[in-house]
Amino acid sequence: MKIQVENVSPVERKVSIEVDPDRVAQELERAYVGLGRRVKLRGFRPGKAPRKVLERQFRAEVESEVLEKIVQQTFSEAVKVESIPLVAPPHVSVSEGVSDGKPVRYTARVEVKPRIEPKDYRGLDVTRKPPEVTDPMVSDELTRLQESMAQLVPAEGRFEAQEGDWAVVDHEGTIEGKPFEGGKAEGVTVKVAPGAISEGNLEALKGKKLGETVELDEPFAADHRVEELRGKVAHMKVTLKALKTRQLPALDDALAKEVGIEGIETLDALRARIRADLEKREKRRAETEVKDALVKAALQKNEFEVPPALVERAIDAMLEGAAERFARSGIDIRQLELDFARMRADMREQALLQVRGALLLEAIADAEKIEVTDEDLQAEAARIAEELGAPLAKVQQQMRGKDAREALKNRVREDKALALLSSSANFQSA
Repeated sequence: MKIQVENVSPVERKVSIEVDPDRVAQELERAYVGLGRRVKLRGFRPGKAPRKVLERQFRAEVESEVLEKIVQQTFSEAVKVESIPLVAPPHVSVSEGVSDGKPVRYTARVEVKPRIEPKDYRGLDVTRKPPEVTDPMVSDELTRLQESMAQLVPAEGRFEAQEGDWAVVDHEGTIEGKPFEGGKAEGVTVKVAPGAISEGNLEALKGKKLGETVELDEPFAADHRVEELRGKVAHMKVTLKALKTRQLPALDDALAKEVGIEGIETLDALRARIRADLEKREKRRAETEVKDALVKAALQKNEFEVPPALVERAIDAMLEGAAERFARSGIDIRQLELDFARMRADMREQALLQVRGALLLEAIADAEKIEVTDEDLQAEAARIAEELGAPLAKVQQQMRGKDAREALKNRVREDKALALLSSSANFQSA
């Protein structure tokens, strides 16, 4: 087998491969022998049909399968022989296909990791904001918790809607005088506040009394999720049936107990728990910000191209993460009719930064000959178990797979490279 590798760019290579005629002939013979054992032809026992008979009926199919097999095998061999750091499947172009007595010739263009010789990554100038938890932060968090536990209760002693009320209504809508799907409903709760009906707001109810009906026109957006309604104007009749107000629970020990955190029985204990959680969150925020700042500072001193396939893969991972977060909330992201092309475009810059950072940290780890030991992996598993509040044995079990172990190893190696940058950086407080 002959292999020729050309550097098309720092992130792309062209691999030209010529496969010996003898190898092609052997693969063809092996394919026809296997085919003869599988197929049934009139007048021949299984495995006894002459190759010429098989060729007349199955030549195109066999040669296609053999070509695919030869390309897969020989390209994998070429990658190992030439140590090609590919990051995506190749784009193959065949110049000479399978034929007895002739070589197979093809070219494969493939994206590769760029060769990076990192420089000036020691002594980086970085600004950092130390973690800080203040009393107002604790109070704000407690207020958010209080608001999340608020309940809607009937408005007492009045029958007229005020701004900020929650109204229970029946509504009926038409477009050009005709009913439309979703236009009629009973017992719907909306807020008496500025904004669109589609967002659950209906300011027109302000000042209306129970039993009164208000009529209004509501335009649908040009990109409304229901195609039949896009750009249309609905005439709505809305009848006020009941009024409710939002009632906050008192900030007391009863609320602390209702939160349902084990061991939390008093408001003071809840405040202490909130402060502890905020301290952990702020510490993680500060650590993440420092890491990002270190990577960005190092990237400013190291320019290199990035394989497009890695960027697309990073975007895929971001979308998968978003889908998982929606799923945990009981929402199927596929039913939201999102503009995924636009989402991918919005994520591209962040994905590019993520990929460039990972490649540079890998190059720094290589330059510094950073290694990851079994003790490092065990320590990281213990840290993850503590952070998640999960049994160590369960985390270790999840890390036993080859892919999971390799991912953990890469993350630990990246963290070690970041620690090296941090140890020599010049920090200034924000």
